[in-house]
Amino acid sequence: MCGDLEEEDTEAERLYTAFLQAAHAAIHEAIDHRGGSRDRLTDQAGEGTSTVSDASLHGYMDGLFGDILNACIKDGRRVSGPGRYRVLASQSVVLARVAGFLAGQLDLREDPLRNSIEALMAGYNVQSSGHSHD
Repeated sequence: MCGDLEEEDTEAERLYTAFLQAAHAAIHEAIDHRGGSRDRLTDQAGEGTSTVSDASLHGYMDGLFGDILNACIKDGRRVSGPGRYRVLASQSVVLARVAGFLAGQLDLREDPLRNSIEALMAGYNVQSSGHSHD
């Protein structure tokens, strides 16, 4: 029985380490390679226009994505051992709730639930292509 707990702890640590590696790579891609920054909206708003360009919106989205992942990493560091994996699991649930909440505020003719689920699955498929959940 003690060995089982040790194996679970080791697996939780392995999965959390894999998350950290993937998160750092995703942040690097979104911010360093694509130039993501949440300031993109502020920069454009300062130009006195009421519209947001696609480039500014995409840069903002990349920056927000990086900021959220950084917050998840920072919060995980507050816990040690296999507890970090439990924090990670709870973060995915909370962020899914936020996505659902935001989608629920949008015009239903734009099919916001489908768009949110497609984005969720795209993120899931990127991560699951490198490892199995079995």
